[in-house]
Amino acid sequence: MTFSTWFALFVFIATVFAIAAGRMHRSVATLLGAVTLMVFHILPAEKAVTFIDFNTIGLLMGMMIIVGVLSRTGVFQYIAVRTVKLTRGYIPAAFVAIMLVTAVLSAVLDNVTTVLLISPIVISLVELVDVNPIPFLIGEAFASNIGGTATLVGDPPNIIIGSFAHFSFMDFLLNLAPAVVVIMAVVSVWLVWTFRDTLFSCCVPKERIAGVDESRLIKDPKLLTRAFAAMGLVLAGFAVHHLVHLPAAVVALFGAALLLAVIPVDGGEVIQKDVEWSTLVFFATLFMVVGGLKETGLIALGAGRLTDVLQGHPVLALLSVLWISGLACAFINNVAFTATFVYVVDEMAVALGVNAEPLFWTLALGACLGGNGTYLGAAANVIVADMAERSGQKISFSTFMKLGFQVVLISLAISSVYVVLRYGGAL
Repeated sequence: MTFSTWFALFVFIATVFAIAAGRMHRSVATLLGAVTLMVFHILPAEKAVTFIDFNTIGLLMGMMIIVGVLSRTGVFQYIAVRTVKLTRGYIPAAFVAIMLVTAVLSAVLDNVTTVLLISPIVISLVELVDVNPIPFLIGEAFASNIGGTATLVGDPPNIIIGSFAHFSFMDFLLNLAPAVVVIMAVVSVWLVWTFRDTLFSCCVPKERIAGVDESRLIKDPKLLTRAFAAMGLVLAGFAVHHLVHLPAAVVALFGAALLLAVIPVDGGEVIQKDVEWSTLVFFATLFMVVGGLKETGLIALGAGRLTDVLQGHPVLALLSVLWISGLACAFINNVAFTATFVYVVDEMAVALGVNAEPLFWTLALGACLGGNGTYLGAAANVIVADMAERSGQKISFSTFMKLGFQVVLISLAISSVYVVLRYGGAL
């Protein structure tokens, strides 16, 4: 390996440790790492910006604006009260309900949009029932990544894989949804058991539930109508954006811009207060730091050596793609990783003389499910962590990683059985 390769690897590891130590905000750590690569000419500035996934940045900004407007209407508090009433104040049932709704929405929309919508509901719910919000927020993040694994639009890595390998929405649903259902069920049970001391320690009195009139929580019906119209327009756009050749980011930003133009609220104030600028900086600079690994050839070098080892062992190749992508995406943003690794998988299939399709499905499972490992793995994790911090409940890197890695191991173990049984004979 060259000096540039070692330097890029050092910067990446140092960035991860800076975030894990908690002494530096994650956006500051990634910004320092990205700028360091540029200062030492490891990744020239003009090249660094090409690694930023502007579709992810634009999608986040657009949905943050719409959710920010929705939060001013009281609709999230309304939904929280309805959830508590439907579960009769039984906290474990409310916890599972939040996870299942998050998983389903993440499959239909995408996990970034889903957590932006669900997190305010979770925060309102835990304030209502006076329970520790951390289990709910962490469970929501895990569910969003698991549910998003099932479809083409659910998680950004799937969009990249679908575009590269020409897979349809139904291809993803038929190949990945069966595994996702099993994983979601097992992880839900495991999380309820893990958080049993919190979830089973309290129950909201029925009198308290009955005493809340949720209809009065809607502060501005007209604003809510306009915000829902914008959200409906965006969701419809998500369903057809690939047909009209528009990135999801353009759809989200168009809906957000229209909404700001027609509401009786200062649009500049919404952009200033409701857009999580530190989150956008984090993702932009994280893409650059990971880009340094690609630019210096480290990822390609690892892929070449991996192919040499796996020659003549197709089932082992299947499992290797699953576990390598799963464990790597715990620390490397799964969008940036997948954008690089689709080429590795394609070259690996040619070198091994096997059908590439099963390898792409295992990559999708590994990249999406591995994103649950740490903050760095998936956009949804960072958004949940930022929203928790804004509500006064910080989720530390170590707390998330301790639980996240266990979820990743459970998910990858189930996925291993699934891919061997389903694709082992197709290679």
